[in-house]
Amino acid sequence: MQTIEVLRRSPTADYLAVVLESVFLTPTIKQVRLKLDGNEFCFLPGQSVWPRFEREGRRFSKIYSIASSPSCCPEIELCISRVGWSSAYLQDLPPGATLPLRGPYGLMTLSQLPQRPRLYIAEGSGIAPLKSQIDWLYECDYAHPVWLIQANPETPDQLPYRDHWEELSQRWPGFHYQPATGQAPESVLATLALDLAKVDVEICAVGERTEVLQTIALALGAKPNHLRAEKFFAF
Repeated sequence: MQTIEVLRRSPTADYLAVVLESVFLTPTIKQVRLKLDGNEFCFLPGQSVWPRFEREGRRFSKIYSIASSPSCCPEIELCISRVGWSSAYLQDLPPGATLPLRGPYGLMTLSQLPQRPRLYIAEGSGIAPLKSQIDWLYECDYAHPVWLIQANPETPDQLPYRDHWEELSQRWPGFHYQPATGQAPESVLATLALDLAKVDVEICAVGERTEVLQTIALALGAKPNHLRAEKFFAF
């Protein structure tokens, strides 16, 4: 396990990444593993990078959350859902291809170990920033319970990283994995015997679904000052 220290992030800057691996996690979501040039890049769990390229006369303008723990630097992992021209381009990059990017970005992060139990709710590739946090907490031998509710509207019965979570739940007694297959994550949330007033809640989903899940969590007792939500847009 890691020595517990306050994490630091590098200043936002430009980097060149090389594709190391690109594999399907589901029929529509890929894990793309990159290695950044140099050893200066470091980020906080939950942060993102911005690929910088043009295609078909359009400049790419979407950021992607990093799915790996900061301990993996200078390698990082992206979780990319194939939903449009830009994501298709990134998914189709072969090993050895280069990709200019800029980062890190993002504020829904951890810089030190939290002092309360944590509940994560993710839909689709929104699992990425939450995976970065959960993996880092495990590496740090985090002492409080962690719950993960995961759904995937694209292919409801196939969840990205499901094998990883099931294996982690065997190695980490404090980690409780709740796959939402065939039902919405809010249905699973309603069945958990959790006092949400005593839990930090982190939500990441597509567009308005983020607000829906946030509203439900608050109605079930989550405290506004202990709830963070991040939406992403697919294109």
